Amino acid sequence: MMKPFAKALVAAGLMTASVTASAGLSANIGAMSDYWFRGLDQTGAGNGASMMAGLDYDQSGFYIGTWAADVSNGLEYDLYAGYEGEVEGIGYGVGVTGYFYTEESFIDGSYEELNLSLSYGPVSVSHNIGTFKDDTAGPDVDYSFTSLTGEYEGGYLTYAVYGDEVDGDYVEVGYGLTYEGLDFGVAAIFPDDDASAANNWVSSSNTVTLTIGKSFDL
Repeated sequence: MMKPFAKALVAAGLMTASVTASAGLSANIGAMSDYWFRGLDQTGAGNGASMMAGLDYDQSGFYIGTWAADVSNGLEYDLYAGYEGEVEGIGYGVGVTGYFYTEESFIDGSYEELNLSLSYGPVSVSHNIGTFKDDTAGPDVDYSFTSLTGEYEGGYLTYAVYGDEVDGDYVEVGYGLTYEGLDFGVAAIFPDDDASAANNWVSSSNTVTLTIGKSFDL
């Protein structure tokens, strides 16, 4: 199961290297050549590399944590909590996540989500139900995000689609490995052909991202 603190590493192919931490307090740091998440360029019009870091506490399946990354001239910071478990080889998870941004960021608002996930062997599916709360005069936007991922020997393939008041889908393929205690990943992201539509939340061009990161038990 995957928690939001590792989302940038996951997006770059580190599906298993940095996500599962032992019980207790852990931290992670990393950098991404261009911070993309869920088919979207998070730094604004390809404004370059992003640094990121997180802090998490896990105990008996319950987790709570925070994660942050620089986005253009501002900062994204996430808060999340939830529970993950397994029954008869089927993994499951339920949690909540808030994505927030400083005033300097190009994103004028915040996201609040309910996160649901299931996994069996190399296959996992997630369904996320959220609301974008606009800090300007614009209306709030309800959305869903569903993804299906298959993994094999460090590689992965994901198909994901937005729903409710938002459109868009994309395919992502990547690979990750750990070497000398560092996690490395590469991912290629292919949005749908209609990504320029006003209510489409995927970026309009294909891209390749590179990631390096490290996790610590504290």
